Amino acid sequence: MFEQDSEHHMVEPLPRDALPSVRFAGPAESNMIPDHLRVDGRVPSWDTATRKFTHLVEYFESEGTSHQAVSYDIFTQSWAGAAWSRLYEIDQRACEWAKQTVLLTFTGNYLLDSETDTFLPPVTFFARMEDAADARQKALSRALSDLDQWQSIRVIGPGPNGYPILQLGLYLSDSIQRDTIDSVIHAHINNCQIANSNAHHPREAISVRNGADGSQSPSAPSQLIHTLGRKVPGLRSGEGIISESWPRRATAAMLRGGQWRPYRFGKHS
Repeated sequence: MFEQDSEHHMVEPLPRDALPSVRFAGPAESNMIPDHLRVDGRVPSWDTATRKFTHLVEYFESEGTSHQAVSYDIFTQSWAGAAWSRLYEIDQRACEWAKQTVLLTFTGNYLLDSETDTFLPPVTFFARMEDAADARQKALSRALSDLDQWQSIRVIGPGPNGYPILQLGLYLSDSIQRDTIDSVIHAHINNCQIANSNAHHPREAISVRNGADGSQSPSAPSQLIHTLGRKVPGLRSGEGIISESWPRRATAAMLRGGQWRPYRFGKHS
């Protein structure tokens, strides 16, 4: 049995009044929204988009296996079951060799202008989070270059107001010090224009366990997989997205609109 350490935890973005204004030059945000995200030629409210997304999921649930013809994840109950099975499989294999697990949390400022409470469109928000993906990946590869083996699982889950938070779970074949991967947090801050150093202090944004901690579930050797899986919209209940809260539905709608996968694994950041 693996040794158990303190619980993983997550860093949420700071309250809006604690974040600086973020101003951008260039075209209006509404002009940057692609046509496939519009309704009758207009940019829908987030509430409208989330309701339409939920109705779409309910339709495919009622159509049985017809959702297999759709090229994106639609967060149905059948998808949720398949996703948990795959995550458990990844976790079980990794725990055969992993000596340490690490959880990294990345977020950003969701206010375009804190003085007027102008919010970034959700798809734009995460697109800007992804601007730092290459820098995060390079920093991660450099930081772990001395390890014989490592595996990552990346998930996107809801934060305040339904805006997404990116979390990266790592299985490592040897133990490392926390400051070894500080550079990954700094790569995000330095290359994401909406990131904020106050919300990404390495001591809080990085959580480390020695060993893959023993879980109560016989199908999941580590608690890491539960921490990650429960963040994915549609996986907390195992019944798909239509049984979950509005913030989780909103995040799922954002993921579908931006065509981002809610989780992926391999060696990604």
